[in-house]
Amino acid sequence: MFDLETKLDSFNEDERLSALNALLGQIKNGEIKMPESSKETNVHFHTFFSYNGENYSPSKIAYLARKAGLASAGTVDFDVLDAAEEFFSAAAKLNLKAIAGMETRVFVSEFADRVINSPGEPGVAYHMGTGFPTANLSDELVAKRDSFKKTAQQRNIKMIESVNAFLSPVELVFGEDVDPLTPAGNATERHICQAYADKAAKMFTDEAELAKFWSEKLGEDSSSFDLPAGAALQGLIRAKTMKRGGVGYVQPGPDSFPKMEEVNAFVKASGGIPTLAWLNGLSDGEKAIEEL
Repeated sequence: MFDLETKLDSFNEDERLSALNALLGQIKNGEIKMPESSKETNVHFHTFFSYNGENYSPSKIAYLARKAGLASAGTVDFDVLDAAEEFFSAAAKLNLKAIAGMETRVFVSEFADRVINSPGEPGVAYHMGTGFPTANLSDELVAKRDSFKKTAQQRNIKMIESVNAFLSPVELVFGEDVDPLTPAGNATERHICQAYADKAAKMFTDEAELAKFWSEKLGEDSSSFDLPAGAALQGLIRAKTMKRGGVGYVQPGPDSFPKMEEVNAFVKASGGIPTLAWLNGLSDGEKAIEEL
């Protein structure tokens, strides 16, 4: 069972399908016991088509959600709907209610001087489309969806140029070091952090030298680094180099992200529901929720 569950995360779609079908066979003959569905739901899963910390595929998330007894589950990958059809198919086989969505970042022109739900970034909002009935879209809608992904990738490539200069000699080549970490070329900031951590570990094979490198670059005690390339280190790389105040951070403007109305039009034309991502109601933008 463990081997089959591991194969659910293969970048090869046929291997994922074969593993899922084998697991379904074990469920059918009673080798794997599935619980009764509860009333609990989680409709905000990112798959490995944007970023998942465990590299879980859509099939793996459907399987684990059903194994955990969830009543329903949903995907919300950044800037793509790549997970949707696989997730729907796997969930149907597992008798799990499923929903597919997409998360992105947008610019709200009317709130250009107010922080909404992206701390320190006036006018920028994490935004959702949910309830997509299918990812099989018209050519026009595919082009629009791909434009969101392209805009995000352009931001990432520009950011890498600045971070490379800061972390030299640990420097990334996007196509060689970052893209292979994704199954469909939709790299995120978290993939970039992983790539920097991995590359540094290869360059500095002595752990003391590796700790010294990161301590000097990040200005933190190495005891918190989770070496050689753990989640704690990757989080520090992101916080120190890519977020507000970091060397790779660029204050966003109207042209950094698609407009909210543009994303809403795409979501509705695709059969989905535009949905604002809520933070906590404490920002100037969220305090004006009716206006927003």
